[in-house]
Amino acid sequence: MIDPDVPDLDPDPKPPGGPSLPDVVVPGKQPVSRQGPEVFGGRLFLGIAMLVGMGVISWQGLNVVIDRTLHPKEPKPVAAWKVGEEADVELTLITPDAKRLQCAHDTTLEGVHCGYAAAKRPFRRAPNAPFDDNDEAVIQPYRTADTNALVLVSGLWAQPELALRLHREPPVMADVDKNLRFVAYCRVRFVGELEKVALRWDTNAKWGEEPKAMVAKAVRCTLEPPNG
Repeated sequence: MIDPDVPDLDPDPKPPGGPSLPDVVVPGKQPVSRQGPEVFGGRLFLGIAMLVGMGVISWQGLNVVIDRTLHPKEPKPVAAWKVGEEADVELTLITPDAKRLQCAHDTTLEGVHCGYAAAKRPFRRAPNAPFDDNDEAVIQPYRTADTNALVLVSGLWAQPELALRLHREPPVMADVDKNLRFVAYCRVRFVGELEKVALRWDTNAKWGEEPKAMVAKAVRCTLEPPNG
């Protein structure tokens, strides 16, 4: 039997988040709330997630500091290059370097020389020298990618992979920053050392002088990093 003193309940109450519904009142009893249990709000959940994330990141950063303190990486040794020996070098390059990097010196070492004589005039080409050989006999200055050491290398752009890279990626000389920088992994053989050698790192840059620099011939080069 239905108690006539109890009001009819809404058979289709509003879902959570809709308008508030009035409490149900039964004579002689406490009002019955129609509102559901309170749940976490989106902002509260986001705040908790951020605090947890900050804690994780802080612990990770602390672990990195502790690991570096307890297990420091050994610094790379200074290159001990010697004339007559071979070595592996990593050279940082852009394709315009094929023409814009130059050295000036009067010395010829095992048939290779700078692009300019000491008087800053183009080095005289041998009568029987080919014209389109990617300057195989020309020494150019480079920096190693891992230690920033100076090394003078001849025949770099005559290496097959670098010659192909130069062909596929023509240099943008007007704005060198638009060129993609890459690393060449080369085996070189040292043929001598130049003293008081003048260097120029761009076509219109001023010449600077280095007290001495090792000179090497490119034996083989690849653009693929060595395994391991």
